Amino acid sequence: MTMTPAARRYSREFLPAMAAYAVLLLASTWLLRSIDSTALRALLALLPFVPVVYAARALLRFLHAMDEFQRKLQLEAFALAALALTLGSFALGLLAAAAVVAPPVDLVLMLVLPAFCLLHGLFACLAMRRYR
Repeated sequence: MTMTPAARRYSREFLPAMAAYAVLLLASTWLLRSIDSTALRALLALLPFVPVVYAARALLRFLHAMDEFQRKLQLEAFALAALALTLGSFALGLLAAAAVVAPPVDLVLMLVLPAFCLLHGLFACLAMRRYR
């Protein structure tokens, strides 16, 4: 299967952004161990966020380049991922409020975006299978 021009552009924009994210995440994690200044720690902690914004921009450009049917599938996948993630977060919050679980807040917050991406991918695959 050949890639469309939009898919090629998406790959050219998304993959370097993700590579930069990985490098900056490792670098900031390593540097944060030796920095005491709160302002500098905040700057270093947010450094990996910059390439994620570029990756999100690439995704939006790719969505705008899709045909109506593909965009519909993606919207459905995004909606289902958002629903699953918010319901799961709400359930986790209720369990935490009842002192049934005590999840580490920093880890839970950091996993929101990866969980959303994973759920979106799963629901996109399911939506595509339905139309085959």
